[in-house]
Amino acid sequence: MRIGNYIREFQRQIAPFLMKKLPQMITHRCCIKISPKEVSLIHIEKTKDQVKLFMSESIVYDGANNLLLVLANIVNKHKLQFIPVYWLLSPEDYQIFLIESLPVKPEEFRDALGWHIKSLISYPLEEAVLDYFKLPAKTAQNNHMVAAVVARKSHLAKMAGIFHESGLSLTAIDIPELALRNLSALYEIDEKSTAFIYFNERLAILNITHDKHLYFTRHINLTITNEFQDKDYEQFGLDILRYFDYYQSQWRHPNPGRIFVASEKRNAVEMASFLSDYLLVSVEPFSLKPLDIDRTKVDLLEKKYLLTLGCALREEERDVKTGN
Repeated sequence: MRIGNYIREFQRQIAPFLMKKLPQMITHRCCIKISPKEVSLIHIEKTKDQVKLFMSESIVYDGANNLLLVLANIVNKHKLQFIPVYWLLSPEDYQIFLIESLPVKPEEFRDALGWHIKSLISYPLEEAVLDYFKLPAKTAQNNHMVAAVVARKSHLAKMAGIFHESGLSLTAIDIPELALRNLSALYEIDEKSTAFIYFNERLAILNITHDKHLYFTRHINLTITNEFQDKDYEQFGLDILRYFDYYQSQWRHPNPGRIFVASEKRNAVEMASFLSDYLLVSVEPFSLKPLDIDRTKVDLLEKKYLLTLGCALREEERDVKTGN
């Protein structure tokens, strides 16, 4: 299933939490990422020909009770009332599982998946929003793995209410894996596969994409919170190579010919250098050079707003080319 099809299906699942009437400024979009202490957002205009950056900002706030006020101030300050808003979930907001296709009839698949997921989450299935998308079929067999995405219904509903009260037009909820896929797609105009490793504070997200499709993704827990030591790089590198071997054996594609790293909290240049040594291949900090964006702002975007930008780059059926 193409990512676009997944997005449409996921939007159907989360439709109760979204705006019923879409905002008018359809080439504009704002992506917001919310952590317990900080709100980060970016506002761009995306057409078929270019991406124009209007604003990026981070606001530190104290306590969940102040979040509504913070968002309302953002709306008023930047006049976002009529801008479509994408909410990028943080890793603690959801879980993602890669599951072998279940041997059931198509009409029974969702129920079977629910029973399978039930034992993997720490709350009742009735309290979950569950959706899935198929990964590309493995070579020599019509056997699709599925990526199942699960989030607490109560959390989505609470946050959707806060978005609504603040004046924001919440039109989409997305996950970092797809934001990273959008960024990798900027480079995928050839036959190479791309690995993208994004380091959060306590976990890393590994994506493997090919021809702008997501083939494999994994959350890798980090046991350390400070700087990596040699033994940490060695173990992490072994894990990455194991996932590369799995990708190659299952889909018969060569190992990724591009490997990118990025992080908001860590030194991406240093991590790329160390991982190059342990993986014995070139690893590069991710760069936005394929985009024609004001170069004076690129460094900040690459360091602080990469995931929100990737989320904002998502393809929408209603994207249009304007004459302005």
